[in-house]
Amino acid sequence: SSTFRRYGSPAPPIGVRRAEALAAGELRLRYSYERLRNNELQVSGADRTQTEVLGSAALTVPVSLDVTEHLFSLAYAPHSRVTLVAQVPVVVKEFEQLSSAGRNQRETEGIGDVSLAVIVPFIRRGRESSHLHIAVEAPTGSIQQDGPTGRLPYDNQLGNGTWDLEWGWTYRGERDHFAWGAQLTGHQPVGTNSLHYRDVSRFDASLWSGVRLFRGLSASLRVAAQKQNNTRGGDRSLSLVNDGPAANTKARGGFRVDLSPGVTLELPELGRQRLAVEFGVPVYEEVDGPRLARDYSFKVGWQWIY
Repeated sequence: SSTFRRYGSPAPPIGVRRAEALAAGELRLRYSYERLRNNELQVSGADRTQTEVLGSAALTVPVSLDVTEHLFSLAYAPHSRVTLVAQVPVVVKEFEQLSSAGRNQRETEGIGDVSLAVIVPFIRRGRESSHLHIAVEAPTGSIQQDGPTGRLPYDNQLGNGTWDLEWGWTYRGERDHFAWGAQLTGHQPVGTNSLHYRDVSRFDASLWSGVRLFRGLSASLRVAAQKQNNTRGGDRSLSLVNDGPAANTKARGGFRVDLSPGVTLELPELGRQRLAVEFGVPVYEEVDGPRLARDYSFKVGWQWIY
C-alpha cells in the first residue's frame, strides 16, 4: 500500500534524502526550496576573524556563502519493488570575499548536477521497514564559472564536473501517531573532471522521530551528522596567492552535527498533497579551514502523489 496514509503515522522529515518508496503505478511530483547560510570562518574547529586570516599572508578571505537550491523531482513506481526518481536542481550561489581593496561579491546561477535514483524496498516486518537507494549524478552543473579576474572559487561553481555515485539505506518504524527512522548515505565522485580535480566525497547519518499533533499536522526532530573529505587535485586556474583560502583544496573537509526541527502538513483531501518545513542549526562543527562554517539551513517543500 501507499506510504501516504490518511492521518496515519508521521511522514519522514523533508531533509531526509529519498526517504519513501511508492506503491506500484504511483507518480509523485515534488518541489523544494532550500537555503544554506555559511558565514563563520573556522580553522580546525576554532573561530577566526577575516582580519586575522587576511593578516597571515592571504590576499583574500571568505566572508559569507549563501546557497539557494530549487529542486524539481519526479518519481514513478513501475513495480512495487522499484521506484525511479529524477531530480533537477536550479542553484544560486552568492559568495562574498574580503581583500585589502575591500569586499566583493560574486553570484552564479544555473542548473546543477542532475540525478537519477532507484529506490528498492528491502525488508518489511510489521510496522517497520527499510529500503536501499542508489543514485547517479550527471555532470550537468558548470565548473567553469568566471568572474572579472578569472575563474571563480569552488564554492561558486554549480557542479563538480564528474559522474557521482550515491548509495543509501533508510529504516522507518511507526506506531499509532508516532514514527522514527534512521538513514546512512554516501556520496562519491568517480574519477577526475576536465579541470584535473575530484571534488569532495561525503558521508551522512540521520536519526529522527515524529509525532502527529492533530489530523494532518505532525512535528519532527532530526539529528544529522556529515563527514566531508577534502578535494583531490585542483583547478590550475586558482591559486592560494590570488584566491586565498577559497582555493585551498586541503581546507574543504570537516565534520558537522545538525539539529533540525520540522513540521509536516498532509492534505489527502487535496489529491494527497503534502507541505513540509525543516530548519537546521549546527550544534557541533569542525572544518579543516580556514573555511566558512554553517550558520543555518532552511528547507520547505511540496509534493503531490497521483
